[in-house]
Amino acid sequence: MSSRDSREQALVQEVNTDDIRRMVMSVIQNQQDYDALLSYLEPVTRRGGPLTAEATMQLALLMNDVEQQAALNDQLYSLVKDESAPTLVLTEAGVILTQNHSAASLFHSMDGDNYARLGVSARAFEDFQRRIFIHRGPTLLQTYPGPEKDTPLIMTATYYEPHRVFVLQSLECRWPESIDQALQELFGLTASERDILACLAQGMSAESISEQRVRALGTVRQQIKSLMQKLGTNRQNQVVSLGSAIANRTQGTVQKHSQPGLISPCPLELGELVSNNRLVGWRRYGRKSGHPVILLHGPFFGAGDFERDRELAHEYNLCVWIPERPGYGRTPPAPRDADPLDVQVADVLALMKDQGIDKACLLSHEAGLIPALALATRYPKRFTGLLAVSPSGHFKPGVDLEGVPRQQRMLLWAARHAHWMLRMMIRLGMVQVRQLGPERWVEAIFADSPHDLEVLHADAVRQGKLGTYHYNYSQNGAGLELDVQQTTTAWDQMVSEVRQPFVGIMGGRNHTTPPDFVRTLCDLNPALRLHEIADAGQTLSISHAHEVFAELAAMISSTQV
Repeated sequence: MSSRDSREQALVQEVNTDDIRRMVMSVIQNQQDYDALLSYLEPVTRRGGPLTAEATMQLALLMNDVEQQAALNDQLYSLVKDESAPTLVLTEAGVILTQNHSAASLFHSMDGDNYARLGVSARAFEDFQRRIFIHRGPTLLQTYPGPEKDTPLIMTATYYEPHRVFVLQSLECRWPESIDQALQELFGLTASERDILACLAQGMSAESISEQRVRALGTVRQQIKSLMQKLGTNRQNQVVSLGSAIANRTQGTVQKHSQPGLISPCPLELGELVSNNRLVGWRRYGRKSGHPVILLHGPFFGAGDFERDRELAHEYNLCVWIPERPGYGRTPPAPRDADPLDVQVADVLALMKDQGIDKACLLSHEAGLIPALALATRYPKRFTGLLAVSPSGHFKPGVDLEGVPRQQRMLLWAARHAHWMLRMMIRLGMVQVRQLGPERWVEAIFADSPHDLEVLHADAVRQGKLGTYHYNYSQNGAGLELDVQQTTTAWDQMVSEVRQPFVGIMGGRNHTTPPDFVRTLCDLNPALRLHEIADAGQTLSISHAHEVFAELAAMISSTQV
């Protein structure tokens, strides 16, 4: 028997396909901890080499079950999934975190859009925030669904303190199930007719009902006529009065309201563009007239969700533009036949063209360093410098990863040898993240780093942690998967080609990318200035945000001399 056959036989013994299925299903059903599966698979990653074909096929077949369960376990989605009326959850900054099918159909919206998709202006949203803060109770928000945005829809808004989010729901006349059954028995109303009665009681026109219910206008008008006949009237206003009276007597509060704290004076702006027939989401914060900065975010931080970043951008007169990288937020992964790095470069250039940005300074977080390097080396005249925060080190094949956290080590191995295991581990990680919810999701990522958990559990970063939770999980970890794969490529060759000012800031307590790995970048480019903050971890961009922006401002100032 050859050495390769011996190794594969050993792997067959270690990874039993029935055991894989049993353990994966127990994780997604919350019967067993994710760490137990990591412990089971870890010996395989230490041996090196690929999985057997049988094990690979089993992982591929399980993916659908994993992704379905991830959605069911999501704590934010539980706020909207059982509501028949259009219902959305927004961050304090106005970003849509989740929504039910009725809302998505009505507004043609997707998770990651902001209030503008609801037909709400920045001024109207600021007024809404002021009302809910000053008047200490639920309030109303006037939205404009549909492409023409000419017919208003009033939504109730409550503040859900456990996650610090706004829950918006279409202002509808609704009643309990018992009343619904009574309408069926007394008048013979069908389910559709009862829904239309509620819509009419709300004041909706036949046209609005048609759009909300995604039904032909003629069908809706016929249903209204049938409804009037069954209720024994030929006047539509009598039907409206009846529905309103029923709702007023029976309607309860959908979501208990809590009082929010002070709303941030430094907003996060969201937008989108189309690049090569792909939707590319973008974010912006800071002063519009400030010096342009292109920020290439990492998997967990740096997408403008943390208020302190936005405040510092104002303080240092910066205008920070953030393209949502493929697989994160609203931007889909690159097409299969395209190079992911080329796509990221094209997305940034498309954003700069769209916004009229000629030159900018580059700021990267974690794995965002790789596309930042590509931009700096391919277009040196357009990018004046590069500041890399918590930069990725290059994990070459065969390098000793003993000091790297187990989950990170296994992801790197899977990226090289077992594509389906990489995808499975990330998707299962998303299941665990959603089970923990927006308050505790960081415990799944930073379980081996109590220092970082302490930073992330601080009350001042709760809203940022919520936004990060969303843009990371919104595509089931597709962005993280692409980043891990990209980290294992020969990207380090670009480091030596950077000619602009190049500075890195790393944390001495960052175990995911230990300082020794990052220091190897200086061997490739002696001009790279690397600063180590001894007491910082992977959360350096949060715990030492002021140092980051001060260094960025100094770099920009030096290039303008």
